[in-house]
Amino acid sequence: MSCSGLARSTVPVVPVSSAMAIAMALLAGALLPVQAAMNAQLAQSLQSVPLAAFLSYLLGSVTLIGLLLSRLMPAPDWRAIGTAPRWSLLAGLLGVWYICSSTLVISSLGATMTLGLVVAGQAVAGLVMDHHGWLGMRRQRLGTRGYTAMALFLAAMALLTQTGDAR
Repeated sequence: MSCSGLARSTVPVVPVSSAMAIAMALLAGALLPVQAAMNAQLAQSLQSVPLAAFLSYLLGSVTLIGLLLSRLMPAPDWRAIGTAPRWSLLAGLLGVWYICSSTLVISSLGATMTLGLVVAGQAVAGLVMDHHGWLGMRRQRLGTRGYTAMALFLAAMALLTQTGDAR
């Protein structure tokens, strides 16, 4: 199955330097366990994972509306929604899966294990997507160093998933 013919974006909406992109990605990654733990606490208080996820998305949506109205970023071309690949509009469903599943399991697995497994899943999926150029990604074949890095990462995850008192 190949998705290499799908639309590709070559220009970011807001240009950022490589250093800024790396810093933003690291911060986004650092905030994932915080978000998951906050959602788990909210779900425990409400006795409902879906309601906690809904409230999280509601606040996020209100924040995004404010960002759109603020003009801090270039104005979107609302007409382009009709030209976007239909499958791209389903990304929010994947977000629902992430937020509900991480909220559900973080209390039992802990932040390290939960987010380690999330990152492992992201790394493997990203590797496959880049390697094949799926979903509009620029095709980037992984070399020996990349495969070695992935193997070491997965080995680290295997060590973390071993049962025992201390990680």
